[in-house]
Amino acid sequence: MIFHFTVFLWTVIFYGVLQGILHLDTSATWSWYFFSISPLLIVVALATKRITGRLRDIFLPALFALTTPTLLSFIDNSSEQQVFVFLASSMVYLAFMGSYRLKQAPQDQTAIAFLQSASLAGLFLFYGSMYGFYLNFNFPLWALMVLFFMGTTFTSFATLVPDLPKESYPQAKLYSVLLGLTLTELAWVVSFWPFGYLTTGTISLIFFYLSWDIAWQALRNTLTLKRVLFRMAFFFALIGLLLISTPWRILV
Repeated sequence: MIFHFTVFLWTVIFYGVLQGILHLDTSATWSWYFFSISPLLIVVALATKRITGRLRDIFLPALFALTTPTLLSFIDNSSEQQVFVFLASSMVYLAFMGSYRLKQAPQDQTAIAFLQSASLAGLFLFYGSMYGFYLNFNFPLWALMVLFFMGTTFTSFATLVPDLPKESYPQAKLYSVLLGLTLTELAWVVSFWPFGYLTTGTISLIFFYLSWDIAWQALRNTLTLKRVLFRMAFFFALIGLLLISTPWRILV
């Protein structure tokens, strides 16, 4: 099952709120940002309560509520804004649907795939938008590091535990905190790099997925040295290609 009316309805409401934000004055200011994310967070909280009633399921859709308005303010073309709103709402639907299906069947692999896809999209938006805030506003580095830690930790836990027994939850929490600390350190490192927010978001997502995949395999006792070395080589090759092809932001 990939369709559920309640999930679809709340996704449409989320989409409608985003459309309303598009008609506001999108000059990115603090007041505009808080005014924009407030109704989205309310929609996400009400939807999560109605769909699953579990607190941990709010973290992933909340990422989209926190980050979508920021990235909308960075897009000037109206057609591109519409495409972005549709894609973000689609990922929110996957997040809601994955959570709903996992509540009904904790071993549902399709639902886990939904959550993983939505989490990767959400964290890319999160890392990119938070770093964009850091570049464009008087935003302290320590606050960026705190946000990277919180967003990574909560999302990691929400995506690591779906098919785990409850006895493994403490270990999943530990790995989630370690992932959060890893991306916190990365937030400090990238602050010295001459790249824009999209490149930084992509690099952060690659580091997250590499670390998250190791934690995922370790929790399920399927981790092997060969697999780790292969994926590290592959992802570092991706980062190298990205750094070669991306424009560099000159620091003055």
